[in-house]
Amino acid sequence: MPLTIHRIIVHYLDKQERTTDADIDYSSEMLTIDDFATKLTDELHNSISANSSIKNAAFKEDETNSFTIRLNDYLEDATDDKFVLFSKSLDLLKTKVEKQSLAKGGYYLFSDYTINDSRYVAVVLLRKKSGINIIKEGSEYKLDGAENINIDKIAMAARLNYDIFNAIGDDRKYLAIITTQSDGEVSEYFKEWVLAAGMIKNTVNTDRLMKIIKTIDLPNDEEGNEISRSDFQRAVYEYARTNNRRRVNIYNMSEHFFGSDAKTAIKDFADANDIVLDPEFRVGGKWKNLITIKVSVPGIILNVDFDKINENDVDVQEDQIIIRSPELAALLTRRYNNATALDEQ
Repeated sequence: MPLTIHRIIVHYLDKQERTTDADIDYSSEMLTIDDFATKLTDELHNSISANSSIKNAAFKEDETNSFTIRLNDYLEDATDDKFVLFSKSLDLLKTKVEKQSLAKGGYYLFSDYTINDSRYVAVVLLRKKSGINIIKEGSEYKLDGAENINIDKIAMAARLNYDIFNAIGDDRKYLAIITTQSDGEVSEYFKEWVLAAGMIKNTVNTDRLMKIIKTIDLPNDEEGNEISRSDFQRAVYEYARTNNRRRVNIYNMSEHFFGSDAKTAIKDFADANDIVLDPEFRVGGKWKNLITIKVSVPGIILNVDFDKINENDVDVQEDQIIIRSPELAALLTRRYNNATALDEQ
């Protein structure tokens, strides 16, 4: 996994929780690009990619601020001076966090790097508990290479995939946004700073996950036998319904149903079928559509998906059920006629 750092710098935003005072201590020089910086960048890149709170986004259309203007200026003319100027868009974030008494500061690391032939520009908020020792010598912040890297937690981050951002006609999201807020949502002040928009709504994530659950290869039960689709869908429905605030993590869900060696089963299926969804989100009201309702009376058995119970498909009235399906009617008629013909032979 070859990685090349083009530029990297860190600044300190000093802001204590439950205060409205903030200050920025800017580094006067960029960080030295050495083995430790390279390893750190690699660890941060992987940590962002694997983070369960990652949100796919894009920049707001027809709106700019100092962050996006200076970023675009740097991308058009990648010089040291323009990179430093871009990093000093932190001034705008400072004005926003001063309005948030509960917001906390930390070290903001800006980096421009290439990994696996793809270029990224990232901004990562690291706090003192993140497992990285950042020291100040004179007017410069430096990484202390004497410490082992231990990415305990990234507080917040925004990462631009330059190749997707710069491609003509590519509609994929090019911004990866992460947060560690307890509700899984991105902090408004951080989102406003980077002008992130177009994040996938929970309703869309829900629809896409249901599509996956209805088509992915079925797992086996505890005895090694493949379970039925309806039983699998019911189990997935109950799994999410009983989770705290109905939040699901697709890696945890994969491990639960497919085993500890298949934690990426749902993600792999989504990628293979060009389905984009967030790793963690709250399932919406349509989640009930995973349920198949089974009823029977002597001689009649019905298995009906929850979303098919409506006046256009399976119309349940007070004393009768009307199934409006030409395809089902034709199939039943054909099989009935075939059975009748066999009796007459």
